[in-house]
Amino acid sequence: MRRHSCESFARKPMTFIDDLNKAAENIQQKADAKVRRVALAAFQEINRGSPVDKGTFRANWVVSIDTIDRSFDLSKTRKDIQESVSAATAMITCSVKCGTTIFISNSVPYAVLLENGYSIQKPAGVVTPAITMIKNKIESGRLG
Repeated sequence: MRRHSCESFARKPMTFIDDLNKAAENIQQKADAKVRRVALAAFQEINRGSPVDKGTFRANWVVSIDTIDRSFDLSKTRKDIQESVSAATAMITCSVKCGTTIFISNSVPYAVLLENGYSIQKPAGVVTPAITMIKNKIESGRLG
């Protein structure tokens, strides 16, 4: 007499588990997308905020995952900036997930000088103001 109810109940736990798994996957996808948006915004802000003389410094920004890329190419110029931006964007959109360690680096020999105010164009440096701006956007809800 209650067999029908028990059969119906027997299917519900699996449906509940499936729903939980779908919710967890949805949360993970949203978290991954948010991390990518923040990383991309940080890279763009750092890149845009880089002083340009010949373009070597701006063209040498790289994004790497889990380890710092210390490579640089002093022959890069303004014409190479878009290629660097495209490579960084591809790295972020294809490889970044929540929990990934993302490095945005520039290893040209004078990068530390520029960050410490050596440039007349950017006396406050490049990375520090960019990170402050990204942090403010996140806290105000304008990024995320």
